[in-house]
Amino acid sequence: MDVFGRSSLFLALAATLWSLFAAVCGGRRPALVESARTSCFAVLPAVVAANGAMLAALLTDDFAIRYVAESSSRAAPAFYKVLALWGGDAGSLLLWNLVLAGYSAALAWWAGRHPHPAVRWVLATMAAVQVFFLSLVVVATDPFAAASPVPADGHGLQPLLRGNVLMAVHPPMLYLGLIGFAVPFGFAVAALAERDTGDWWIRAARRWVLAAWCFLAAGLCLGALWAYSVLGWGGFWAWDPVENAALLPWLTATAYLHSARLQERRGVLRIWNLGLVITTFALTILGTFLTRGSLLVSVHSFAESAIGPFFLAFLGLVVVGGFALLMWRTGRLRSRGKLDAVLSRETFFLGNNLVLTVLAATVGIGTLYPLIVAAGSGAEVTVGKPFYEQATTPLLLLVLLLAGLAPLLPWRKAPPNRLLARLALPAAAGVLAVAGLRLAGATGIAAPAGFGLAVFTMVAAASELVRSARGRYSRRGAAATALVTAVFGRAVRRSHGALLAHVGLAVAAGGIAASAGLAAEAEATLVPGQSATLVGYRVTYVGAEQHVEPDRTTLSARLVLEADARQVAELSPSISSYRGATDPVGEPAIRHGIGKDLYATLLAVQQPGNQATLRLYVNPGVSWFWAGGALVVLGGFLSGWPVRRTAPSRAAREVIAESAP
Repeated sequence: MDVFGRSSLFLALAATLWSLFAAVCGGRRPALVESARTSCFAVLPAVVAANGAMLAALLTDDFAIRYVAESSSRAAPAFYKVLALWGGDAGSLLLWNLVLAGYSAALAWWAGRHPHPAVRWVLATMAAVQVFFLSLVVVATDPFAAASPVPADGHGLQPLLRGNVLMAVHPPMLYLGLIGFAVPFGFAVAALAERDTGDWWIRAARRWVLAAWCFLAAGLCLGALWAYSVLGWGGFWAWDPVENAALLPWLTATAYLHSARLQERRGVLRIWNLGLVITTFALTILGTFLTRGSLLVSVHSFAESAIGPFFLAFLGLVVVGGFALLMWRTGRLRSRGKLDAVLSRETFFLGNNLVLTVLAATVGIGTLYPLIVAAGSGAEVTVGKPFYEQATTPLLLLVLLLAGLAPLLPWRKAPPNRLLARLALPAAAGVLAVAGLRLAGATGIAAPAGFGLAVFTMVAAASELVRSARGRYSRRGAAATALVTAVFGRAVRRSHGALLAHVGLAVAAGGIAASAGLAAEAEATLVPGQSATLVGYRVTYVGAEQHVEPDRTTLSARLVLEADARQVAELSPSISSYRGATDPVGEPAIRHGIGKDLYATLLAVQQPGNQATLRLYVNPGVSWFWAGGALVVLGGFLSGWPVRRTAPSRAAREVIAESAP
């Protein structure tokens, strides 16, 4: 398998190099550009073959390959042997190349249907990125390197990566999101290189940006759910620094989606949009560098990875090259329009852009500051949850406010009386939400304010969605198909998808605020049969049970929770000791609910007597976060769904103009 896999990678690299050469040199030779496009289709099966070879080696326990020996074991179930493909450094780069080759092939198919002189530069940029990543697995970190000596068994996956099915979807979703931003980066480079800096690249890149944005949003939410289900609960900012690094390009891409709309509608922010796309792609490389550079203490970091310097050099090339090209073309990028009034959707979109950019910079500073200090003075500092909560809460509240106000405003200029009329219902709902959370026991300012703004934004976006759909429905009759068309019709998918994403953002923010304001926790040490009252529940520790499996031994504690003399849940948090691992891994037990989660962790079991130390959390609103994330992703995909190119009627144009994001 090693020879076949390595040969496949060499073939893929050769085809990519030809694609790069043909695209760059094909300015006046259409045949060369077509050859570059065709070569993209040849790269994909070669990379698929390399991934298939590694997968076969993992499933057959071929420990003659070092990566298999380091990432899998004979006792591992077949499911976790498949997950081992992206559980280590070299294997994850194979998957990265597979996703990148898939995007390149999809782009090549798109280019065949949408010919444009600048498309060759998009193909060239994608090929250059693919050359870098293929060179890593061919030269720097050979995934098919031989093990010496060949062990009788492998080490297996990291314990934290076992035992949860989310590992099957979380990394691939992140990769689909992060790698997907290479395509809009290619369009930006093409626009600058071809001196065609009009709006064509904005329109061409839009769906690629939305696809990557949705995949990354899904990956971040799944990563948060995985951490919630495996690592233990510490709050929404008590997560991994590498996840912070993955959040950065999502924030800048969110800003771009709004400012790109301004360029389409008003011809403004042309330099800003190109800069945002370059920055977004650079941030994806930065996050990958942090993961593989052994710089951050993280469950995502790959131990002793030697390819960090390569990523740093590539990051420098992207930043310096991209912004040098942008500065070179600045003279051709003057805005054609201007903002007419302060009280308009354009102004609030601009404010949203600035706040999101500052938010991304704040998160970036918190993530990079320990590295900067360590490089400058050698001192070890930690930036944790308190910094992020204090620094980002005002910005997040402002994002919520702007997200709620913008859909209520028309383009160009808003009559004050019309704005006040549309503000009445969302504002009243927000005030009632603040009062409700206060009555429920929340203290402080941030949580009630966040909950109130979340409800304000949700009602504002939902009311605009209903108003737009009702206007279309009334003109089409009362049939059920007319209702579906009014909500999901091609003419309004873009605007309604954006409004649905705003609703999802508000639902997720409301869950975060409720959790921050009303969460409770308590800890107790009990012997079997003993009960204690924790956070309003009577908790009875029934006893401990041990389960022995081929690759781990699990000790679980059975808990019965009662409220008002009625059993409401039975939870079994556990601690597992994996073969070959030194530290045990805890796994919480969770009873998910619409209003709140009951969350129990087993801290220790002491002998004799199976005395257990337990911690119980009541987490209100956490399920709203996952539901809101799902709505954001659904809204993003709906907004990017293909639309009919025929011109809408005059009445439809009026509704679309009012509700478009």
